[in-house]
This record gives sequence, C-alpha cells and structure tokens, in this order.
Amino acid sequence: NRDNVKSQDANLTINGADSLKRAGTAYLLAVGVNQYANPLFNLRFAVADATDFAAELKQRQESLNRYERIQVVSLTDERATKAAILIALTDIAAQAQPEDAVVVYFAGHGTAEQNQFYLIPHDLGYSGARNQVTEAGLKLVLSRSISDRELERAFEAINAEQLLLVIDACNSGQALEAAEKRRGPMNSKGLAQLAYEKGMYVLTASQSYQAAIEPEDLKHGLLTYTLIEEGLKRAAADAEPKDGTIVLREWLNYASNRVPQLQRERMRQAGQRKFVLAYVEGEERLLKAEQRNVQRPRVFYRRELESQPFVILGAAQKQ
Repeated sequence: NRDNVKSQDANLTINGADSLKRAGTAYLLAVGVNQYANPLFNLRFAVADATDFAAELKQRQESLNRYERIQVVSLTDERATKAAILIALTDIAAQAQPEDAVVVYFAGHGTAEQNQFYLIPHDLGYSGARNQVTEAGLKLVLSRSISDRELERAFEAINAEQLLLVIDACNSGQALEAAEKRRGPMNSKGLAQLAYEKGMYVLTASQSYQAAIEPEDLKHGLLTYTLIEEGLKRAAADAEPKDGTIVLREWLNYASNRVPQLQRERMRQAGQRKFVLAYVEGEERLLKAEQRNVQRPRVFYRRELESQPFVILGAAQKQ
C-alpha cells in the first residue's frame, strides 16, 4: 500500500483453454566491458565472462526445452554504452510476456555513492587517471553510469515469469572507490527492494573496497567462474538437494558461498609457495590467509518458495 507494507499473498488458479497455451521465450541480455573509452579502466575478462555466461545459459535452456525460443542480446566494449543498455532493457520490456524469462548479466566496473550502486558502461565520460578521480570527475562518471534506481525503473516495466539480474562488478575497488570503503552493491537498498517488489533474483559480486579479482589462470572473474565452470559444467551447484536438477535459487546460493571459499583456497595455495596473495590493499602484511578479506557475493530474493522454480539444469521437458 502507500505505506510500502505488503499483505499476505492470495492465490487464485484459473484453468484456461488449451488454445491459450504459450511456450514462452527466454531473453538473455549479456553486457561485458573490457575496453573502456578511457583505456586506463580496461579489464581483461569481462567480455569472456558475459559471452560464456550467455552461451552456457542458452545451451542449458535449449536442452531443457522449456522455452520455444532463446533470444540473446550481446553488448560488449564500445557497444555497451548507457544508452544501448537501457534501450535493450526497454525493448525486452516491450516484448516480454508472463510466460517468459528475462536474464540480465553485467560484467565490468561498478561503484557505490550515496547509498546507490552504479554500473559503469563503456562511455564513462572521464578521461583522467584512474587513481586520481576528482569530485567533478566522479560526478561526470555517475551521470554517464546506470544507477540501481534506473535499473529498478527498467525492470518495473518487465512482466515475466522469471527475472534474474547478475552483476559481476567485482572490480569496483579498482574503478572509483567510494568515500566509505565498506559500502558496495551488496548493501544497496535499491537492489534489495527491486528484488522484493518484482519477485526477482539479484546476484551481486562484491564490495566496493575490494581490488580487481580476475585470476589469470581462470580467465574469468571469480563469480562467473563459480557460476559457469563449477556450478553448471561440473554440476557442483546440484546440492540442495542433489537430485540431478539445479534450480535458480540453488545455483545462486552455491556461487555466493563458493566464491569466498575459492578465494581462501587460492590464498593458502599461494602461502604454500611462500607467496602472499591479498585482494585488499594493505592486507599483504597479514601472514594468515584467514585474516584477510575475501570477496563475498550477495543474493537478493523473496524468501517464499516459488510454485514454478526457474530450472537452470536438468532433464528436458516434454512439449
């Protein structure tokens, strides 16, 4: 209601004619930015993250035979502008229907300011040094970026059965550091409210104070690696319960728990080789891996279980 208080859900089942049945469409918008307009902000694996995420999810949904069509929209590097991303979301909103699924994935820089989180597109507007961003420069970047409030407005117009937003902006600490070092996407009220009001899932990768985590040997950001390489390709996310099927909630929970575990493992392995691996500036002085900070993703979703969960991996459905 106007006081932002939600009542208990009321369920009503209506059986329509067979002629009304529609298989539905799965829309996948994958955004990845390696090459920024300011090359000092370039990344290494964001495009690979976005490309592999979309390809793997497309393949899994095609094998499930749940949707009649899988439509992938890919925006990478110079094509991943603020205008292009918002237009793509508007186009999906105009097409999506209640039987559909909409998945939006972003890999690139992000930052937090005034309790808002921002996705930083290719055309960030700032041309200066990466570690010398002035207040005026920050304002310019924020005006060119996509805030969580803009995302909320974009998703409000989407009416689909399944909604997922994944933000692998785990390099935000190397982009534009917020004044409060421990504020980041996992604390964004806008994303949490968006998830609750739309009944959607939102997975964010890290906090703004953390350094870039793009391991050379993995060729991916840690979040996408755990989602795709471990979670789906090795079916490691099949655990709650282990039944040969991975639903969305299960998949995202696996990644959010696995990322810090994987990072600790890599710290210990480095220690065994007499090398100190730290992901937060200054923590290289801490000798024990357990004393250092790790990347902690966060999942936002409504707590009540869905009657029709979004299946990511499993047996094909009969038409």
